[in-house]
Amino acid sequence: ARKRKRGSESEESEEEEDADSDDEKKKSKSKAKGPDKSRSSSRSAKKDTKADSKKKPAKKGKEDAPAPAKRKEVKAEYVYEWWKEEEPLPDGKKWRFLEHNGVIFPPEYQAHGVKMRYDGRPVDLTSEQEAIATMYASMIKTDYATKKVFIENFWAAFKAALGKDHMIKDFKKCDFQPIATYIDEEREKKKTLSKEEKAKIKEAREALEAPYVHVILDSHLEKNGNFRVEPAGLFRGRGEHPKMGQVKGVIQPEAITINCAVEACPPRCPLAGHAWSSVVHKDEATWMAFYKDTINGEFKYIFMSAGSSLKGQSDREKFEKARELKKHVVKIRQQITKGLRSKTPLEVQQNVALWLIDNLAIRAGNEKDTSEEADTVGCCSLRCEHITLDRDTEGPTIFFKFLGKDSIEYKNLLKLRPDDEERALEGEEDPCVSFVRATERENFLQVCKIMTGLVKETAERKRKKPEDDVFDELNTSSLNQYLKSLMPGLTAKVFRTYNASFTLDQELFKLAGHAMEAEHTRTETTQLKFYNDANYQVAILCNHSKTVSKGFDAQMDRIDTKKAEVEEEVAEARKQLRGKSGAEKDKLKKKIEGLEARVSKMETEKQIKQKLAGVALGTSKTNYLDPRITVAWCRKFNDFPISKIFNKSLLTKFKWALDEADENWRF
Repeated sequence: ARKRKRGSESEESEEEEDADSDDEKKKSKSKAKGPDKSRSSSRSAKKDTKADSKKKPAKKGKEDAPAPAKRKEVKAEYVYEWWKEEEPLPDGKKWRFLEHNGVIFPPEYQAHGVKMRYDGRPVDLTSEQEAIATMYASMIKTDYATKKVFIENFWAAFKAALGKDHMIKDFKKCDFQPIATYIDEEREKKKTLSKEEKAKIKEAREALEAPYVHVILDSHLEKNGNFRVEPAGLFRGRGEHPKMGQVKGVIQPEAITINCAVEACPPRCPLAGHAWSSVVHKDEATWMAFYKDTINGEFKYIFMSAGSSLKGQSDREKFEKARELKKHVVKIRQQITKGLRSKTPLEVQQNVALWLIDNLAIRAGNEKDTSEEADTVGCCSLRCEHITLDRDTEGPTIFFKFLGKDSIEYKNLLKLRPDDEERALEGEEDPCVSFVRATERENFLQVCKIMTGLVKETAERKRKKPEDDVFDELNTSSLNQYLKSLMPGLTAKVFRTYNASFTLDQELFKLAGHAMEAEHTRTETTQLKFYNDANYQVAILCNHSKTVSKGFDAQMDRIDTKKAEVEEEVAEARKQLRGKSGAEKDKLKKKIEGLEARVSKMETEKQIKQKLAGVALGTSKTNYLDPRITVAWCRKFNDFPISKIFNKSLLTKFKWALDEADENWRF
């Protein structure tokens, strides 16, 4: 049975996870000080930190070579061990005490005085006008500057700032290159700074950020997350967003709401003459501040880091909910089978949608205003133009093609598995082909029959137009109500998390008793490839794609060149081997073995890079895969170094999983 493939658009955002993960990568080798507060809770937190600092470092893993070079150890940062807490919080409460220093605002814009040109002549601009022109100049080398929507939105904002009486009237006569050149020169100046000058700049930045790096949560310190307010700039958006190019305004303190404990000292507003919008005390919330985005009116929240106890508890609850689904999934699939044969249109459509969500990990999807957001869709918002019903030698097929989340194209041909094994294996290697599980054959045939009735002309109604909804009785709200009736707290995202984690668990533990287990675990490189192949199946299932880097081909050429050089060394050594004997012959044989191992390693690494070039493994690893699966697998097979799979950020984020899962743990 085979079940692979891709996803689309959802009401559930992953921005928080991604923002936390990015922030973790950036900072803190410094001894960033906690909030400057003279409180007993702060003193208690410092004791906790000091005590934890005495812990022994993690045990190092093995190396490929017989005499391994000393590897730089990857250590997780200090994390409060919330999973060992003996006194749990009351239901609905997230904390007892919360104190922090608020947010950092970007520096005020400083005019540089470099003049853009209009129709060949230099133009005087006000500071506000120059700021907007500089935003565009900084992006003229990007793909955005070639997009019609981006240019139109920028030009509308720039014209509004210029005023109707300004000499600049035509975008095509504008020359932003002088400002772009100035930006490039400033960037080059930073690169040429001495080591000492760079250290001073870094030290000053860390001193500014130090009071914000940690917060006091209950009786301990926690690492802060995205405590910086977004600067003004040109909006980019995800995918082909209709508002790209609009100017993001400056966020003032009056737009920011602060959340802290009643007993805490509220953070001081750092901008003179300004004040926070309000200070609230919501102990049921995990955010510390929020403000409204000036483009879409969406709320931007300030959360603690990905390694914080609040985020860790949220992650564990998410994965435990997915594990709970494992206990219900058989009955739910039986209900889907029954619902697909119902006489009630809504019930039929609910179960078709749920069947697609279960088998293809498609997101639920929302109705949206395409003038405000990119035209991305999910299961409930599929239109007739997004599906093609057809047949092949095995039977009926459904071809899906639409823009999913972040405007990533989803293309997938859903079909029955061929009896011919060669054709089946060929299809399994195609990321745009999914085979129906053997146990779902009859349901698939029923789904095809229903979809034909929903899309094509019937006795009861005319054929739908391409822009018409496939599911005309269904919306996200009614689907979610149906899901919750099947299991408390069940959502499309829970199904997605379950299928992603279950797939990884099944793929990884195939290694036990595998005919090629010895080969797959021969070196760290081959074992990592086995893990990445399993992770790849999940990434394809969830449609986690990325753009192939521009330097990918050159990177492959460099690997080929190095490999050819080593192969020449092998050939030369083999020639020298002729006529040799004794210790000299043994020495040459050992050299050949080492060179051949290098060739094998380079070939394996090349295969990994080629296979994963357009696939984003990190998204599923961070958001959808229960980390205990990876921890258990690493411990079961050769005590494989977890740091080879989890970077420093994920080691911190998932420290609870490192403590919880042993080699016998299974999802």
